[in-house]
Amino acid sequence: DPNMATSSAQIGSPTAYAAGYTGEGMRIAVIDTGIDVTHQSFKANAFRYSLQRNAENAGVDYDTYVAQLDLLDEEEIQGVLDQLNLANFEASSLYVNEKIPFGFNYVDRNVNLSHILDASSEHGSHVAGIATANRYIKTEDGFVSALEAVKVQGVAPDAQLITMKVFGKNGGAYDSDYMAAIEDAILLGCDVVNLSLGSSNPGNTDNETYQGFLEQLKETDTVVAMAAGNAGTWADGAWNGHLYSDSVSLDMVGSPGSYTNALTVASADNVG
Repeated sequence: DPNMATSSAQIGSPTAYAAGYTGEGMRIAVIDTGIDVTHQSFKANAFRYSLQRNAENAGVDYDTYVAQLDLLDEEEIQGVLDQLNLANFEASSLYVNEKIPFGFNYVDRNVNLSHILDASSEHGSHVAGIATANRYIKTEDGFVSALEAVKVQGVAPDAQLITMKVFGKNGGAYDSDYMAAIEDAILLGCDVVNLSLGSSNPGNTDNETYQGFLEQLKETDTVVAMAAGNAGTWADGAWNGHLYSDSVSLDMVGSPGSYTNALTVASADNVG
């Protein structure tokens, strides 16, 4: 069976759902290989339908309910546009729809979010699906439960998905791009930022500029999850003493999934 049919229960999601929390009003940024914007799990109409159901259950009209959520929209993007790490792009080109309110390709410097023809994998859609795949999908008979129909639902299905593509059409990513993406995610008011990035040769993380930036993240209320590796554990490296080094160059590579700082936490990629 698809992992998402069971893994969400393993981390306690049903408890949150029972209390009425499905991610509504949250903004989750996925910094990765991009996304298949045409995929049924990220359709704006299904996202809207779910919020309509929430409004009905809350006994309020849709507009009142949505206003309480403070969804990211084109107007808000325009308000911080001059502070983002972009150039010569209008808010209208960055806004995709209600489900994906912001999308930018940081490595190729355009608004093409697709990974379909890239040298990199479809990992971005994989991670985005784990985090935010919609509760409903559209069929010929109307909207049906995604979990029942295709066995897949995101941990926070009613959250908005901010897509930040840092792997280009030829593969590979630059640290300057994903650092810029993190900064933009903060400016866009994201509640969660996920990076499942890795390399077979990660190099050294002893960079004062980047480390200073990461330290500043502690002053925000944004949860930034960075992969600690998807193909092993840090304990595997304890035998050589590297586990306790501040500037270790040790990699537990997945696809792409690792980060060479032992102080970071596992990414959403590890949930699925």
